[in-house]
Amino acid sequence: MTKSADRASGGEEVGPQSGLLLRRALPGLDVAAAVMLSAFMVAVSAEARVVQPEARPMTALGAALLVLSGSALAARRVAPLLSFSLAVGAAAAFLGMRFAGWPVYLGAFAGLGVLVSQVSRARVWVPLAVVGGGAIAVATGPPEGWHLGRMLAVAGVWTVVTVVAARWAHTRRRLAEQEAEARVVRERLRIARELHDVLSHSLASISLQAGVGLHLVDRQPEQAREALRGIRQISTDGLAVPGVIGSAAYRVVQEGLTNVMRHAGNGVHARVRLRDVGDWLEIDVTDDGVAPSRSVGPPGHGLRGMAERVSAVGGEMRAGAETGAGFALHARLPLGGAA
Repeated sequence: MTKSADRASGGEEVGPQSGLLLRRALPGLDVAAAVMLSAFMVAVSAEARVVQPEARPMTALGAALLVLSGSALAARRVAPLLSFSLAVGAAAAFLGMRFAGWPVYLGAFAGLGVLVSQVSRARVWVPLAVVGGGAIAVATGPPEGWHLGRMLAVAGVWTVVTVVAARWAHTRRRLAEQEAEARVVRERLRIARELHDVLSHSLASISLQAGVGLHLVDRQPEQAREALRGIRQISTDGLAVPGVIGSAAYRVVQEGLTNVMRHAGNGVHARVRLRDVGDWLEIDVTDDGVAPSRSVGPPGHGLRGMAERVSAVGGEMRAGAETGAGFALHARLPLGGAA
């Protein structure tokens, strides 16, 4: 993924953040796991007919179904519903055609794990899990002589795995939400500390001027009015001291690029543009990635925390999917002349 930062007068390179290398490597790990699972199922199933002489001999079609069931794992992050459907559908077809081999169940249960762990809405994954489990159980018993005990055993194991996986996924999501909320709280505390450090002198001056104004408001109203003007000027200047604005701008760019690296995928170009427009510093972070999941649902904790930081210094921020492709983050921060 290539990243560039442009100012009105030129540009400079912005390097990737090493903390996200693992996230970028995860899709590759998914592909490797899918390949190994497919190879294992094909290799073991080819020998399984020795103990299942009544089963259908392994053919190219049977091997293709095993490969399809195992390779579906590679799409578990980008298309979990498709991954589940392919894994379970291919496994059910393999069993229904009476091919030999127990490893096919690994592909089916891997698809179930993808569904439960990657799809958070119960009204979506529960019906699919029930249908998938029913398909695998029915396919286990041959039409010419239903093995009711075997079918019930498969359905029971499927149910147990579903419940365990659902509880694990729920716990994982809850912990992730708690950690995200803790990050937002830490960000708020960091904002407060920065504002305190930078604005402490301004606040002291405001307090002094307010005391003068209160003392003179009745006897010398003109001087009290001057004190109020001074308070207004000090507070205005305080919202645009370089330390606060510089820190906010840095965080906006950091969060924008982090969002790109987490969600936009590989081979995507990102651009950071900073411009002085009147009394405002405008920041745009855009990319040309295609990530439909980024355009739906509420913004993440990172973007919410960044919006709070920008708002705390008197700025504005918006973020969302662009028309067609890509994602854009735009922020405006007040400079010295901001009112």
